[in-house]
Amino acid sequence: MTLLDAVLSLSEAPTRDEALQRILRALAQAAAADALSVLTAAEDGSVGVAAQIGLSPAAVGLSFNPAEHPRLRRATLAAGPIRFLDPSEPDPYSGWLLGSAGEIHPIHACMAVPLRVQGRLAGLLTLDACDPHGLRGLRDEDARMFAALCAGALRLDVGPGPALAAGARRAAGPASGGGALPGRSAAMRRIEREIAVLAPLSVPVLVTGETGVGKELVARALHERSPRASRALVIVNCAAIPAQLVESELFGHRKGAFTGATAARAGRFEAAHGGTIFLDEIGELPLAAQAQLLRALQEGEIQPVGEDRARRVEARVVAATNRDLRREVAEGRFRADLFHRLWVYPICVPPLRERREDIPALCERFAAEIAAELGAARVDFAEPALRALTQAGWPGNVRELKNAVERAALRRMMAEGTGAAGRTLVLRREDVDDAGDADEHGALAHPGAPRVELPGERPWPAGVPPGAPVEPLVEALERARREAFARAFRAAGGNAAMAGRLLGVSRSFAYKEAVRLGLIPAPEPRRR
Repeated sequence: MTLLDAVLSLSEAPTRDEALQRILRALAQAAAADALSVLTAAEDGSVGVAAQIGLSPAAVGLSFNPAEHPRLRRATLAAGPIRFLDPSEPDPYSGWLLGSAGEIHPIHACMAVPLRVQGRLAGLLTLDACDPHGLRGLRDEDARMFAALCAGALRLDVGPGPALAAGARRAAGPASGGGALPGRSAAMRRIEREIAVLAPLSVPVLVTGETGVGKELVARALHERSPRASRALVIVNCAAIPAQLVESELFGHRKGAFTGATAARAGRFEAAHGGTIFLDEIGELPLAAQAQLLRALQEGEIQPVGEDRARRVEARVVAATNRDLRREVAEGRFRADLFHRLWVYPICVPPLRERREDIPALCERFAAEIAAELGAARVDFAEPALRALTQAGWPGNVRELKNAVERAALRRMMAEGTGAAGRTLVLRREDVDDAGDADEHGALAHPGAPRVELPGERPWPAGVPPGAPVEPLVEALERARREAFARAFRAAGGNAAMAGRLLGVSRSFAYKEAVRLGLIPAPEPRRR
């Protein structure tokens, strides 16, 4: 690829990111760099990787706070190309070089060029070469020229990436602060565009998709990029509210309205006045509450339980469901008029198995979160581990992926037998064994899970002869429960929080259940 190809990419590339990638490929031929990247600047001052060559694929979408990285901070303030000669300054890409999770040697060549559009910082162009003299052949004038091409690519209106999210934030006004949704697939780019259009409006939005795909993230993005961002976002899990209390929870009640109503209480809609109310699992609402919700949407009025007069309330409604509401309407479980009122503009979030290219960025996001929780310097992935995670079926979608990454980090920490504080944990293939090969239906085979026999296969499990005694279900479940908790607490060294993570339950539940099962001693009663 020649420099001419890089120039032509500004007009011929189908997307902004493809244009950046072509420019980097041309630069790679002009400079002996091991890693090149373009970072885009966000309004909160952070910079995120939009395109790269020579780094781990999971680095795309990685975000840095320049205040925490001396080289990036100096680059954002520089007037032109800057070469870093002080080996005591850490390189932000240390450990991210393709095929290596190790640290970059302090003595290496590193260079950055600020990208400016209409006088404002739009991002950075960075180059790293493991050879200390690797960038000697690249003149500052050439670096400026490639930086100018990258800045031109950032002005393209088409394509994915942080620029689109930044545009949505600007459209939403100064109060907005929502970041980009994780993922760079075509589906997530479509959702980003839909959010950019819908966020400034007040129309209801219905978010659909399977359990665990990230519907709440979409709702948060709609709120945080809207003019309502400075007001409350009230989240309601409709499936978790007892049917007899739904109307009271949503619309409030007066004192004495029903048994137990010892004081007047405002509902969730009043709490969201001026802001956004997110009704998760709206398909679980009983029909009586649906009628009240329809009135709130149409008239902007709610009527607390036990009151004669309605109250005015102004809140933007975002709803979510994993049900087929058309079928629910046809079968009489959901009001048709409410369905049509919500179906102004539906946003469908596809399952993770249909957007596998988003998995590396999600893995890095979750790895950063667990690293912060464990006090680790970083949590990284060996290539086989990342490949296994990318190829898995994920029937539980993003939520299941997050659990798998956290579980893998805990396994690695326990396998190495040392604490994670200040260390880099590199997750291996064996750490993500339960995220291995997906079957033909996209389901995961978890270690130790019983195999479900299909029609035409063996009539009973191997090794169990006909007429074998059957253990009562209650006893079998209690025995399996005791074994699972015992293994978890043994692997966690008696730490209830870590055992809870391994089991997928809360720390308090793990502790109480371990006490009940006699696995750990009960706490001594407090003395007065």
